[in-house]
Formats: sequence, structure tokens, C-alpha cells
Amino acid sequence: MENTEYKNGKKIYDLVKEVIDVTGPRLPGSEEEKTGAKIIADQMQRELNVAPKTEKFKTPRHACISAIPWLGWASFACFCLFYLSPIASLVGTLFLLFFALTHIFYYSHLLDPLFKKDESQNVYAVIPPKSGNAKYNIMLSAHIDSSWCWLHSLNNPNTMIIKTAIGVVSVIILMGISIITLILQAKAGLSVSFMSLKDVFANLSGADKSGINIAVLTFYCLPLLCLPGFYFLTQYMSYSKEKAAPGAMDNLSGVATAIEVAKYYAESDGDVAKDAQFIVVGTGAEESGLIGALDFVKQHKNDKTLLNDDTYVLNLDSFRDMDNFNVVCKDTLQFVPFDKELIALSKQAIDNCNIQSHLIENPVGGSDSTAFARAGFKTVTINAQDPRPTDYYHTTKDGLDNLRIDTLEKGYEVVKELIRLIDEKYVDKKEN
Repeated sequence: MENTEYKNGKKIYDLVKEVIDVTGPRLPGSEEEKTGAKIIADQMQRELNVAPKTEKFKTPRHACISAIPWLGWASFACFCLFYLSPIASLVGTLFLLFFALTHIFYYSHLLDPLFKKDESQNVYAVIPPKSGNAKYNIMLSAHIDSSWCWLHSLNNPNTMIIKTAIGVVSVIILMGISIITLILQAKAGLSVSFMSLKDVFANLSGADKSGINIAVLTFYCLPLLCLPGFYFLTQYMSYSKEKAAPGAMDNLSGVATAIEVAKYYAESDGDVAKDAQFIVVGTGAEESGLIGALDFVKQHKNDKTLLNDDTYVLNLDSFRDMDNFNVVCKDTLQFVPFDKELIALSKQAIDNCNIQSHLIENPVGGSDSTAFARAGFKTVTINAQDPRPTDYYHTTKDGLDNLRIDTLEKGYEVVKELIRLIDEKYVDKKEN
């Protein structure tokens, strides 16, 4: 990975390597995540010459995406319950779908109290403005933790979405079968309590071979079609630390870029951003549903020195793919659009750096920008990542060898240019 052409990209790579060489993967709430946060705090101290702060919080590490395999096994349980009572399978599948909607698709954290909590942390550093008078804030955020390994993506990214969708649809189908079976049993005059299947066989083995009883028996066979989908869910990811994602791209690349950009402006002799206070934030437990960013907003939403109407939150999340420099306009399933002004400026910054920009919506999951947007602060997410499923996103392949120093260099330039544009517009606004 030696490269002398891309000075800043190489420095960003070295900061990433400094963490990964010690921690490897950093699952939310793990000891490795804590160690990674400590190393990043040391980097902030060394590179930015300011004392960082660490804020601890509790995170239920398995109350979000990482609960998917559990839902698969719970779906198998609902399948078994169906043959005791369709009522039980109906209740079970309704709960699973409710959990999926509120915790995996939409990050509500409604049922977090039911889960065991681990300790995580945010690390942040505040760099005062060179002019001595802060007129606005530039907050550079990126998450420290890494993900569990998504096995479907690792094995065959082209079928990952299909397998996951089949799993979800299978749960919905079992719920529908349970409802229809209950209706048919009621029409056939059969019990809808436990062990109702024996009544179906009793009727069919006797004289009553009516169409309604045959229909009931048919619907008792249909859940077998759902088993492959349930299996796909159980195999969605591995819980093994040894098989987790090292998180070089996602998202130490963002953390290191934030540090290097802030360092540039802190040490620059120019007038650009001289009135900006920089805040570099490394959040924890992003992979558990943005817990760290949500906690940071909760802790500081009334601290007008950090978060106010003149704060621009630039969330940097994964830099690898030169052909996919994206401005994320919205986390679709979180139902919160990001700031239109920052979206336009981010697109302009990418274009000004002679790269093709792409405006995208994040179709599933969410980014730390959602936490700030929900609280009403100006934010946008920038990345350089293929939005399609790949074998290096949330897998063991997201290591140091996965990084591209030319893309890290260009990401550094884009963020610098975006800050210049913010400063330019801000100065124009104040002068007018």
C-alpha cells in the first residue's frame, strides 16, 4: 500500500491502520470498540492539539440489525407453534413484524429496555476558531464501531437482497396462512385452540371429507414453503468477533478523514474557515441503530456552543469507490430528509473536485445524519461507496487491503472544498 503521490490519502490510511492493527473489528459495546475509541482520542490529541472528551452511554447491541438471525430462529418457533395453534403463530409473527418495522427498518428503539445493555462511548474534540470569534460551527462526524459480518453479502452479494426479502415475505406469508386457517377452521366448526390439527385429521379419516376440511389440511401444509426463507434469515450474519468486519472503509475512513480535514484548517494560514469552530465527533454504536449519535444529540442539543442554527453537521461515512461519490439526501426508512442547502453545496463540492457526483437516498437502514436531522440541525451525509450490495460492505473483506488511497485523497479534497463553500456562502450572507 506504499504510495507517495497521495500525501493526505496516505496519512488517512495510516490513521486507519493504527486502529485496526490493535483492535481488528470493533463491534458496538465491545472491548475492541472501547480500545478503538481510546486510540482515536489519542489521535485527536496528537493531530489536533486539543484535549478530546469521552462520553459514555449504554447500548443494546442486539436491538437492531443484528437481531435479524434471532428473528429467523423465532420464525422457526412460530412455524412449530402453528401446528399447536394458528392463534399462537399469528401472535408470534405479528410481534416479529412489529419488531422488524420498529427496530430494523425504522430505528425507533421502542423495545430497547428488553435487551441487555453494553457500554459504548462517543469521543469528540473542539477546535477553536483561528480568528478567536466563532461565527459558525463545522461538525465532522463519523462512527468508530464496525459491523457484524453479513454472510449473504460475503458469499454472494448479488443474492443478498433476494434472500433477505424471501425471509421477510415468508414471515408475512405465515401470518397470512395463520389468519386464513383460523377462518377456515371456524367455518368447518373445528376448534381453534391447541392441537386443532388432530381434529382436522379426525374428520378426514372419517366420513367428513368436505371441501372445507380439505382446504384446512392444505393450509396446514403451506407453512412448509416458508422454511427456506426462515433459514435465510438465520444465516444473515455471524455473531463471531473473529468473523466481524474490520471496518476500514466503514467507517474508520470517515473518522480519519474528519481528523485530517480539521487538522488542515486548524493549521492553515489562510482566511478560509478562520471564523469556524470545528468539532470532530467519533460516535459509538452506529451499527446498533445510531445509538451514539442519538446520545450525542440528546446530551448537547441545548448546548448552543456546539449545536445551533449556525452548525453544519457533515457526516462522513465510508470512502472507497472513486466512481461512487455520493451525497445522501435522505435515509428513506427514517423519514427525515437532510438539509437542502448542504445537499446542494456537497454536490457542488464533488463536481468542483472533478468527480461525478451522485444524489442518492439510503434505501434501508440509516446514517448518523438522521440523529441530527430529527433534532432539527443542518446535516448531510457524504460517502464514496457503491450503494449496491458488495462483498466488502459489512464483511470480513472490509480491511486495510480494501482501502484505496486515491479515493481517500479525493474524499479529503471534497470535504475541504465543501467547507470552503460553506464559508464562502456564510461570509457572503453576513456581508449582505
